[in-house]
Amino acid sequence: MFRSITTDQSGFTLVEALVVTGILVILFAVGAVNLGQPQTNARSISAVDTLVNDLKSQQIAAMAGATGSTAAQQAAGIFVQSNQYTLFNGASFSAGNSYNYMFTPAIGVAFGTTFPGGIILFTKGAGELSGFTAGNNTITVTAGGVSKVITISRFGAVTVT
Repeated sequence: MFRSITTDQSGFTLVEALVVTGILVILFAVGAVNLGQPQTNARSISAVDTLVNDLKSQQIAAMAGATGSTAAQQAAGIFVQSNQYTLFNGASFSAGNSYNYMFTPAIGVAFGTTFPGGIILFTKGAGELSGFTAGNNTITVTAGGVSKVITISRFGAVTVT
């Protein structure tokens, strides 16, 4: 008598299970690496937006007046340091002035500038950059390896690249 042997086994082989596990591990690793990227970009974009808004507000303050304790027009500017910047009024920066406003960004955000002494000063009335020198008119904002460059023209126009 002949007996037919059928192998009706179902399931996965060890090789198939290892291949699927390997693919899942690779996908998880790629996803985990990219999880921090949106946060870094958000910190950088937020710091750039805040700085651009502060630059424009200081320019407007220099043009319109009504800053600090006086309604008269006066120069206004920003003093940029590596981990913060300070908004100030007047023809020069004075660390002890009670009307100064210091902005400290999120951890991991750094500033760099080509402005001499880190001072960006807008002239009273016109709002132009005081002592403008081509090539010495940028601020770099860096967060997590992502850098944005803010360029300010002689007349105070701001571009971000």
